[in-house]
Amino acid sequence: MNHTASELSRCDSLRQTWQVISFWGLPAVVATLTIVLADRHPALLLAASAALAVMGGACLVNAARCRRLHCYLTAPYFLVLALGALLAYGFDLHGEQFSRLWLLLALAATPLLIWLPERLAGRKYLGAPGGEEGRECR
Repeated sequence: MNHTASELSRCDSLRQTWQVISFWGLPAVVATLTIVLADRHPALLLAASAALAVMGGACLVNAARCRRLHCYLTAPYFLVLALGALLAYGFDLHGEQFSRLWLLLALAATPLLIWLPERLAGRKYLGAPGGEEGRECR
């Protein structure tokens, strides 16, 4: 039996403003600023990597809790970006500007990755198999 969208939405972290700000808003600002300022202090890429990992982890948790469609895509996307920031810090084969530009462009594409899958699928949540009628948030 599949859960309805209303049952799944109760567990959605995106319904809570403080969670959106804490797990996605602030880390996105930190990642963007640290990538931009990394030309002066390359170690800032470590902060960008940590911020992107927080965003990816939050998406993983949200995907498991409420099965929000775009979280299945953004979780690995943010984690790959976090790895990219680490690699840019560790060694940059194409020059510092190239890796920072790549990270900024990839981060700027995030809104499209959030909006497009749900728009194309015509739904926000993937159905969850089985379970009780009163599904509790994990």
